[in-house]
Amino acid sequence: MNDDIATRLQLVRQRYGLSQRELAKRAGVTNSSISMIEQGRVSPSISSLDKLLGAIPMSISQFFSLDLSDLRPLFFKATELCERPSHAAGLESYRLAPQNDSGNQLIYQVFNPGSHTGQLMIVSAQETAAIIVQGVITVTSHSERKQLVVSDGFVIPALFPYRLDNETQEQAAVVIQRYHPRKNN
Repeated sequence: MNDDIATRLQLVRQRYGLSQRELAKRAGVTNSSISMIEQGRVSPSISSLDKLLGAIPMSISQFFSLDLSDLRPLFFKATELCERPSHAAGLESYRLAPQNDSGNQLIYQVFNPGSHTGQLMIVSAQETAAIIVQGVITVTSHSERKQLVVSDGFVIPALFPYRLDNETQEQAAVVIQRYHPRKNN
């Protein structure tokens, strides 16, 4: 229960744009008490939790009935994205936005001149859509090959092999989304 309250309080506080210090000031408590609750080190009494939530404002029933997946952050700074080194030839690192519950993934990938996604084609279990945001990228899928420039995009169905190449002498960048397409009922 402590972990659930800790996670909920932190996510609600962040969603309402409040620092621990600001919430503490509004609720008339110390910011260290909020910190200890959010770390799961202290379990607040019902009256203490009610006092904290009243400063947001939110009722205890609203607090416990919230779907936590709706409370994830909406915006991300570049420094908050998970940066991973690439093992493909000459490909720079790429950044991943946090994956949502449906498994959708947003990726920002930078290609150095002459780099590519690897010798083998990529095959994803998810549909892949992308927009070129810098430079020129050559997309190969099956027997089709197309050079795309800034603002061009592509969609590759799930399980279709593809490869991305930067065949130019300029850096290129792509924003990619991998997602599970919705089924028509």
